[in-house]
Amino acid sequence: MTTELQNVRQHPTYWFNDGSIVVRSRNMRNEEVCFKLHESLLRRQSRFVQRMLDNETSTEEVLIPPELGVQVHDLTALLEHLYHDTPLSAEAPFSHVAAILRVSSPDQLDLPGVHMSARAYFVSMFPQGPQPFAHPSSHLEEALALVHSYQIPSIRKGIYYSLVTTSEFELEADDLDPGNSIEPNGSSGSSSTPRYILPPTDVERCRNLMTGIVEHFTPILFTPPATPHMACTDVFADRWMSLVIQPAISNSGVCQPLEMLEQIKQIDWATEGLCAACVREKTQEWTQEQKDLWEKMDSWLNP
Repeated sequence: MTTELQNVRQHPTYWFNDGSIVVRSRNMRNEEVCFKLHESLLRRQSRFVQRMLDNETSTEEVLIPPELGVQVHDLTALLEHLYHDTPLSAEAPFSHVAAILRVSSPDQLDLPGVHMSARAYFVSMFPQGPQPFAHPSSHLEEALALVHSYQIPSIRKGIYYSLVTTSEFELEADDLDPGNSIEPNGSSGSSSTPRYILPPTDVERCRNLMTGIVEHFTPILFTPPATPHMACTDVFADRWMSLVIQPAISNSGVCQPLEMLEQIKQIDWATEGLCAACVREKTQEWTQEQKDLWEKMDSWLNP
């Protein structure tokens, strides 16, 4: 194969001797990896490949333009799915789903069916409130970039909440170096350990969300609730500091309102002396407060 590139290699796995088409993927550093694949499979799945083969005089080779931003590791993940080596599934790791979501998108290789499946698995990884939830904390910045790129609003609020409550979202000095960052399309800078960083607009949204949460939840957290019964009100007055406020201070509960409200609901208030009616009433109130706070987050994210 003739080429002007000096750094060209065959992919160690996806170079099939019985393949009928060579796909050349070149990254932004002008390095190229070649895949020998089966045209019928690619043509059936990828609108990009269909267009390239229909418009080119040669039907034996496809060069993926670097400006599409297709990364070799993303393309490899896609082939692992198409050839059933590591198909998309509920057990697939975030990195695999994210890679396939990018490379199958209309802006890259345009595989509508695969993109729809990857999108569904991606969304399922990020449950939403108002009940407490857990997100893959090591991928929140990348996930938010994908939400923006592919317009997935259904999980946007929950990712912001996780960023604010579980991560250091403020930019540090090293984060301002473009060589240390990764673009939304998956291409990296010059650093050997690049990472996703939040753009300034998202950092500002996180600040607004944090401010809204703290201002709204602080008086709720630090004020013992009243009840229709004096005896039950006295129980809260006596026990609220030790059972609620002190654990919240120790565990940053003021910045984690959904989780903190759930912890308050799980306290055995009947054993502490509350009557059954007050336990039921306050549990309903705390559940409603979770719902109200979840709704208010929309205005804090979009002031």
